[in-house]
Amino acid sequence: MTGVKQPIREVTLSSNRQVGLVSEFARAMRVKPKAKVVETLIRLPNGYGVLLMRAPRSYSSMLGESLGRTAEGVDETLTALRKEWERPAR
Repeated sequence: MTGVKQPIREVTLSSNRQVGLVSEFARAMRVKPKAKVVETLIRLPNGYGVLLMRAPRSYSSMLGESLGRTAEGVDETLTALRKEWERPAR
């Protein structure tokens, strides 16, 4: 999948709440020292997590590609998301 031997690792937060990126992960992400990365807080079933990814050259292109590679793919993704949003809360 990723070529990373151990894709989940436990790391320790420093006293000023910083975390080091494992070099194997950095290589898999193709980021070098001083590179810009994007950090996003995501909700998980049992709390929160952090998603870390290489900063895109263009955020609008990244958004478009994440929705679908073709106009039809984007339409399908948006239709599915709208249906999900319209579901009644439990």
